[in-house]
Amino acid sequence: MHPRPPNVRLIALLLIPATAVACVPTPGDAPTAPPPTVASPNAGSQTNPTAGPPISRTPGVRAGGTLDLGHRPLVWFAPLPPLPVVPGRPYTGSQDFLDLFPANAPWQDAASHVQVFKLYGEWVGVASDDELRRAVRGIQARGMGLAVEAGPLDAPPECGQGVEGFAGIDDGRRIIERITAAGGQLDLIAMDEPYYYAHIYDGPNACGWDPEHVARAVGEFIAAMRALRPEIIIGDTEPLSGPADAQAYLDWLETFRRVNGYNLAFLHMDIDWGRPTWVSEMRTLEDAGRAAGVPVGIIYMGNSQDADDEAWISIAGERVQRYELEAGGQPEHVLFQSWNDKPDRSLPESDPYTFTGFIRTYFSDRSALGFPTAGPGANVAYQKPARVSGLTEGRDGSYAVDGDPGTTWSSGGDPLQWIQIDLGAAYDIAEVRLTVSQFPAGRTVHILYGRGLGTGDEQVRLHTFDGVTQDSDVLVFTPAQPVPGIRYIWIDTTESPSWVAWREIEVIAAGE
Repeated sequence: MHPRPPNVRLIALLLIPATAVACVPTPGDAPTAPPPTVASPNAGSQTNPTAGPPISRTPGVRAGGTLDLGHRPLVWFAPLPPLPVVPGRPYTGSQDFLDLFPANAPWQDAASHVQVFKLYGEWVGVASDDELRRAVRGIQARGMGLAVEAGPLDAPPECGQGVEGFAGIDDGRRIIERITAAGGQLDLIAMDEPYYYAHIYDGPNACGWDPEHVARAVGEFIAAMRALRPEIIIGDTEPLSGPADAQAYLDWLETFRRVNGYNLAFLHMDIDWGRPTWVSEMRTLEDAGRAAGVPVGIIYMGNSQDADDEAWISIAGERVQRYELEAGGQPEHVLFQSWNDKPDRSLPESDPYTFTGFIRTYFSDRSALGFPTAGPGANVAYQKPARVSGLTEGRDGSYAVDGDPGTTWSSGGDPLQWIQIDLGAAYDIAEVRLTVSQFPAGRTVHILYGRGLGTGDEQVRLHTFDGVTQDSDVLVFTPAQPVPGIRYIWIDTTESPSWVAWREIEVIAAGE
């Protein structure tokens, strides 16, 4: 996805939610090597025409010698491995990545729920022979499918250079050859956003290919990979961002089927979490994919700007709750993946704020994911009513108190603007944290007020933030002593070079 430096920053636009439309397969030319129908071991008589055949394993590696990819949800794990620090990526991945692979690694429970372990193609290329061998053996000894994420497209002379998705057939061959030399078998490839970057992306070196051109190029990549590994299963990963809405991907699935004569094996969605319609669009894709026989998956992750592992894991958990527990989503594939600086630690699973701890909690008690909402240290502003001076693009005050700095309340205007939060009861306040949404950077002035029993029900100024800020900065007010009896928090922004907006407002309750 984004283990290398990003080429473009994706900015969410106001979009109309797509209508649920099932993709109808259109007859086309017969594929070079169509994936055969395979019965899902967990679905009774149901079949999945794109899942591919059972994959043979070395005897003794897995009971029965067959890899089970019919599990629903099919669970993928893809922590960011150690990668070189380069411009645009000043971090190296999880520090304990290689500790995941010994047989006694402390994630036995979490590992029992994972069917696929995905490596980044870039890491396969830069890892030492010993590192790759350790990873491959550890993954396959656990009976997991071995996957990579790779760009399928060959860049012509006139475009595609340095653009995500353009790595090409030769790169795919090298990945397969390296894994084979390390004693492994590559089972799956998740293609790295070819439709978006070849068709929709309009930044530097954009190709702007029509959808049929992209489908033919992807089909050529799949045929070339199957020439080396006939059993390989190849699907797509794409971003739900900007103009790339649910309908665009329904059209893409149909175009691919019409051009190549078979379905993509799966479609995984990389969500722009600041997109107000992401839940409804994801449900549209999930339902239409299920009707068309293309499993649709969601990547759960935090934000690139999150301060630490606890924040990253908590925010990822909020997204699970919003999609699965609140909206009733049932993705056929679930991906625990990161291309951010966090989480730094994947182990042990006994810590709820490691990556494997996140997976373990997902399966043991999904309702326990996310931020604490009660007791000392809880964010008492979480999901509380918010009044605002204005809004734009449907980004109302709730987006500032939803626990997710990936979403934003935007006033749609310059100062003076304000937001007021009703905490619902009087609390002793230990800290207030304001996560900035701002472009461009510059001097801002924000005045923080409080009101409640502790102030005689009078609005009093608690603090003034005055200084140069930029997007995703966190402004923190920590009084010497907790401020007692506060029910209402009010923030006036009197100066700013941009529209007034907040990513998140947190009000932290004092301890006993």
